[in-house]
Amino acid sequence: MNDRTEVLRIIHGRLRDAKVSAIAVVKNEQFYIRSFLDHHRKVGVEQFVILDDHSSDGTRELLAAQSDCVVVESPYTYGQEIGLPGPAGERRLRAGIAFKSLVPQKYLAGRWAVCLDADEYLVLPQGVATLGELVDLLARHDVVSVASTLVDFFPATLAEMRQPREFPSAAAMLEAHPYFDAVPLLERRPGAPGFRRNDYSATARLFRKHRVKTVPEFMLGAPRWLNRVLPFRYPSTSVSKMPLVRWDPGVEYVNSHRTNVPPSDKVLLGLAHLKFTYDLARRLEYALDSKVYVRGSRKYLWYVELLRSMSSADGSFLGPESRRYTGPADFAEAGLTALDLD
Repeated sequence: MNDRTEVLRIIHGRLRDAKVSAIAVVKNEQFYIRSFLDHHRKVGVEQFVILDDHSSDGTRELLAAQSDCVVVESPYTYGQEIGLPGPAGERRLRAGIAFKSLVPQKYLAGRWAVCLDADEYLVLPQGVATLGELVDLLARHDVVSVASTLVDFFPATLAEMRQPREFPSAAAMLEAHPYFDAVPLLERRPGAPGFRRNDYSATARLFRKHRVKTVPEFMLGAPRWLNRVLPFRYPSTSVSKMPLVRWDPGVEYVNSHRTNVPPSDKVLLGLAHLKFTYDLARRLEYALDSKVYVRGSRKYLWYVELLRSMSSADGSFLGPESRRYTGPADFAEAGLTALDLD
């Protein structure tokens, strides 16, 4: 590919001189997209630059009706492999990962952008009202990349999760899925940039409770009781991302969560990850049928097994550290966000 940006085309909207934009790659996100837009407008996103991956549920049409949305399309789909040039030669990677770099490189060069999934809602550090206020502070301290905790949110029970509902606002979404585990997920590394993960997440807690393990492929057909007692590892889950970046020359995502620019150890954002919702069943079906994610979407089998186990047990998502979310102060108190810039 001679021109690595030729795979993108704006089909709706016009780019604005926004202080902070949000970028996302979406496909069939009607369940989330209205509450996603609502939440991020309230925290100061001035423009959404969204690549629609051939949605068929009306997501693209909904986005095209928003005055602050720029809708981008590509002939490539998320799971297709494409080649990108680099200093060591061409790299082959899934288009969905490449899009996270190509979109801001082409449309937001030199600008601040927050890269999000449709089921993630940004939580700012306590005392910061908007993203615009935050990036002004970052610029004064020459910070160009910021990490975040990725915090699982959930309702109280599986029965509540399975109630079909619509959520036109972020408040409605969070009211229906209000719980998170108030446990720090990242800790500072003295003398080193960025953060180190702690061995915890609410999803990992549920995997252990229900004895969901990383079963080797050759054992997938074995009885469930046998795989549960064999000494296979429990799955780990992602607990961090680098969502907020200034797109200077050379910046890129090296995988779906991490850029090539080390994040500051003075700032930690939060991402409320609305994972356990009514839409989870659809997402699991799509991931396992399409196999577009890492290792053929194998990790989604863990969630199928978890929901199956919860259906035959008490069905509770709650643990000893679970708390109802009321606002950014809850994340700060739990050590899930931080701001130590003078």
